[in-house]
Amino acid sequence: MAASPVEVMLAPLKRIGGFVLACLIDATSGMVLGAVCNDDTASVPVAAAGAADAVNVLSQMTARLALQGDLEDVIVTLSSHYHLIRVLPPEPAGQLIVLVTLERPAANLAMAHREVRESLSAVAGHWFHAPSQDDVSGA
Repeated sequence: MAASPVEVMLAPLKRIGGFVLACLIDATSGMVLGAVCNDDTASVPVAAAGAADAVNVLSQMTARLALQGDLEDVIVTLSSHYHLIRVLPPEPAGQLIVLVTLERPAANLAMAHREVRESLSAVAGHWFHAPSQDDVSGA
């Protein structure tokens, strides 16, 4: 079966040391739009819902505190795993986030954070843009 465009976008993240899973998530609903995993025991919907909740709570907190700037990343460190959440540029259809989970003993957090940012910034303009009138009309 051919990979979906989202799976193709997420595939480079599998090269990060300690990779467990990566998924594209609708931040409003917590719905998984696509995922790639190395671990069959990972509960992608649960991880996605938690990532969406974390982003929403942090966004509300920064708004209530009148802090300047937009939320870009959330990094959660556990004794056994790292969770990196990247907030993608807002889209007309809603806010999207990417969750990457890594096994802590095999991962370098600083390098992983850099790789996630670079990988997603390289594709963000290509994958996540509103179609122009030319795109829609086929001109």
